[in-house]
Amino acid sequence: MHFFLRFRGTLETAPAIWAAQQLLEGTPSAAHMEFAHALLRHALALEPWNRELAALANSLAAAMGRAPVPLPDAPARAAIDAIIERHRDDPLALLRTDLPAPARHRILLSLWATGQHPEVVATEAHTWAHTAPSNPNFGILAWAAHGLGATELRDLLLERAAPTCFWAENLRAAIAMLHGDAEAARRHLVASLRLEPAQPHAVEQLALLGEGLPALPQADATVHILFYTFNKLETTLRTLESVLATDIGDAAITLLNNGSTAFSPADLEAGVARVAQGRPVRCIHLPVNIGAPAARNWLWHLPEVQQARYVAFLDDDVLLPRHWLSRFLADLEAHPQYCAVGGKVVNPNAFHTIQYVYRYFQEVGEQHIRFTPNAPMFFDLGQYDVVRPCLSVMGCCHLFHRRRMERLGVPDFDVRFSPSQVDDLERDIQIWKHGGMVLYDGRVRIIHLQDAGSAAPKSEAAWAHVWGNHQKMEGKFRGQELRSIHARVQEAEAEAWRTALARAWDDFSEDTRHFWKAQMGVPA
Repeated sequence: MHFFLRFRGTLETAPAIWAAQQLLEGTPSAAHMEFAHALLRHALALEPWNRELAALANSLAAAMGRAPVPLPDAPARAAIDAIIERHRDDPLALLRTDLPAPARHRILLSLWATGQHPEVVATEAHTWAHTAPSNPNFGILAWAAHGLGATELRDLLLERAAPTCFWAENLRAAIAMLHGDAEAARRHLVASLRLEPAQPHAVEQLALLGEGLPALPQADATVHILFYTFNKLETTLRTLESVLATDIGDAAITLLNNGSTAFSPADLEAGVARVAQGRPVRCIHLPVNIGAPAARNWLWHLPEVQQARYVAFLDDDVLLPRHWLSRFLADLEAHPQYCAVGGKVVNPNAFHTIQYVYRYFQEVGEQHIRFTPNAPMFFDLGQYDVVRPCLSVMGCCHLFHRRRMERLGVPDFDVRFSPSQVDDLERDIQIWKHGGMVLYDGRVRIIHLQDAGSAAPKSEAAWAHVWGNHQKMEGKFRGQELRSIHARVQEAEAEAWRTALARAWDDFSEDTRHFWKAQMGVPA
């Protein structure tokens, strides 16, 4: 169950209740009861007005001899559900009515999670913060304001947040890190864990601070940045402009025009020259679209790319943070067993909601693969700003250590997955199969302009292609291979967690230590 929480970052009501029930089956241990109570507290932090959830947490607290949390003085959940259901098609009109605070909070969270109406969320949160007494809602909504870049609103909400809101302390830590104040970030994370010890992501963030801030290496000619495009001229040029504005040093850049028909090779060459402003960017033009896997292989096998030590693959529709490459290079240098690293991918809406973080196997069997969701939760509370091993990261921004992959014999991208879908995911699986590892670094936030998390529904033909490629992938691996890979990934993730816990231990409060001693089976 620790992995379940580490994977999701935090739990909403339904998964929290399910997980708590799993822990409380039979005759639960004291540690299981404490962890179950912590999961319910997580849900209460997101729904602090949920009277039924509070009552459930208090029944467990009573069995443990713990003090109860105050029951919210609010309408029952059923009444709130009925209000929202009557106005399901027009949440903005509903917000203009005299709503009870729980319904207002839930609507704002829903708009945030789906990336809708950021101006309404900002206005409502601002009005609410000025007219209502301090309450736990404001610490959560401060994260929404943070995602919007509304710093004045964020700071107002933090000021008005209840002192028991651990999410507010986490945001203060994140702000301190943005300002380069590692010591202030450490203090806020320690305070957050004192309020709520069951936060694996806060433990991992605290452990990273304990390592210190390593000097980020400067990219040089041993790095080659590759991307390819099909019929997306302006988006491709915007991606190139983003790449050139980051700390890529002397890294080489090659762009493959994958048989585009919407513009001519001359159009692309002229656009690249305008954006690059003298920076060398090699363009290769193919007469037909050969699909994503073959395009990646074409680039991978270019003579000059074969000389590179590191190879970055980018989609033609990404916007990158300044230190993406130096951060990834530092990751691979610090972890010699890793062959690939990727980051946190967000949608291009105003909130930058989560699109893709990391994936693991959920179930494996004979020609059977079921993956965990690519986005356990859509709104960003900093719960994915961690560094940990995973089965796969999103392929829109992938850095590979070419020499390690060659030594292990990791195969090329499989052209059977043309024109697209699962080829990058399958190659990450191949890395694990051949003895390598894949790393996720959530400190690198990549904006993916495709907005896959909220794209229009796929056609039947498109879904058939997706599922067809998934079946091809399942057919490539024997059940024992999948189980072996799954076990390696799980052990690597668990070992990384144990290491993070040990590194953060000296900073913990006594209550935080007591909690994790019980959970890890260490005598008090």
